[in-house]
Amino acid sequence: MATEVLAHEGEVPTSLVTRLVKAAALWTLPALLIASIGLTWLYRSTIYKSFDDPLESAATALIASVDVNADRSLSLLQEPIDPRYQRALSGRYWMIGRISADGDIVPLRASQSLLNEELPVSKRDRERLAAASGEVVRLESAGPNGNEPLRALARQVMLPGLDDPIVIMAAADRRPASRSVLQFALAAIGALLLLTGGLIAAIYAQVRVGLRPLFDLRESVASVREGRSDRVQGPFPSEIQPLATELNSLITHNRNVVERAQTHVGNLAHGLKTPLAVLRHEAELSGPVANDVVKRQTDAMAKQVDHHLRRARAAARGQSIGLSSDIDPVLDGLIRTLPRIYRDKDLQIDLQGETGLKFRGDSRDLEDIAGNLLDNAAKWSNGAVQITRHGHLDRVRLIIEDDGPGIAEDQRETALMRGARLDEQTPGSGLGLAIVGDLVTAYGGQLALSRSDLGGLRIDLDLPLSMA
Repeated sequence: MATEVLAHEGEVPTSLVTRLVKAAALWTLPALLIASIGLTWLYRSTIYKSFDDPLESAATALIASVDVNADRSLSLLQEPIDPRYQRALSGRYWMIGRISADGDIVPLRASQSLLNEELPVSKRDRERLAAASGEVVRLESAGPNGNEPLRALARQVMLPGLDDPIVIMAAADRRPASRSVLQFALAAIGALLLLTGGLIAAIYAQVRVGLRPLFDLRESVASVREGRSDRVQGPFPSEIQPLATELNSLITHNRNVVERAQTHVGNLAHGLKTPLAVLRHEAELSGPVANDVVKRQTDAMAKQVDHHLRRARAAARGQSIGLSSDIDPVLDGLIRTLPRIYRDKDLQIDLQGETGLKFRGDSRDLEDIAGNLLDNAAKWSNGAVQITRHGHLDRVRLIIEDDGPGIAEDQRETALMRGARLDEQTPGSGLGLAIVGDLVTAYGGQLALSRSDLGGLRIDLDLPLSMA
């Protein structure tokens, strides 16, 4: 585990801003690329539609103008009016041909721009024409000089007086359209690259603005660490405020731990001062130091050390985070043990209330608290002890009652004092309820004494409830 932690500490952490910007770029760049491709495709479709419309008009005009002579030759009543069809190698061509027995297209009439050449048609395109049943077919061809790529519209039609169909074609050089599409694609890519840069910059600025509360929180925590402030302060948004509240709770917790430690050290030093002074005074005398004096003072010091160690441990565990202890097993163990200790009373302990409750603290402290209270109840009872437990919100309450003589109202506060004993005839040190009080206070709980319906003492114990 330590090696793993050191390995993680050696890694350079990735900036949260960088991670968010990268995450945004991961969907922004593909989206813009798809948009660029889509716009280019739409522009290409528009360009080629504008490119094909004049060719389709020319082919329709040729179909309307062609006439079959008596000798089955073809004549045109009127050629297409576009002058480029009359200018040699102008990039605009038309041709009328018949389909030979082997499937080739034999030119019958052609535009002057073709210079007695023909428009070649591939076998695949001829098959498409035959299968199109008179519909317009778009195909690729080549111009008279062989290196002029053409886009052609062809249509196979039957004319009255002819036994075989004829093919009417109109073609144009497609390089200007291809250049226009390429120029648009390059312009679109350039514009989208600029847009991408602008979007990434905007995303970066947005992330910085959005994470500003976290940066403010970091600065506020640094102010606490350096002593400029005693708590995390600032107008944080609703998502960050719970974190600031938890940090303030942790700061308060650490401050309380330090203050309690200082208090215990001071109390211990003060408690040891008097016995040490007595021993020093006795040692300075010329005669030997009496054994009873040494024993009495060392016993007093031992009690002080034991008392403050207990309180320090209770305070440390009471301020611990993440502890959780089941209540039922602790109570069940005490219920089995106490009747054996007090056999002469035929002790009956009745356990009532909710089950499955958990104490937010150390199980040893719960055993000390419950053990001292139940032992006190069993000691003073006439044989009946009742325990009731229930939880509400973040608190758990234990009610312990007995049928003994109880404690007078004016003596209940004294019973919780360290070393106080209301009955000197009963064995004990008088520290039980005081230790319980220290532990309960350390956990931020409450302890109250009152009259029980059973006739004896009622103890209401309030402790933090664990939701784990």
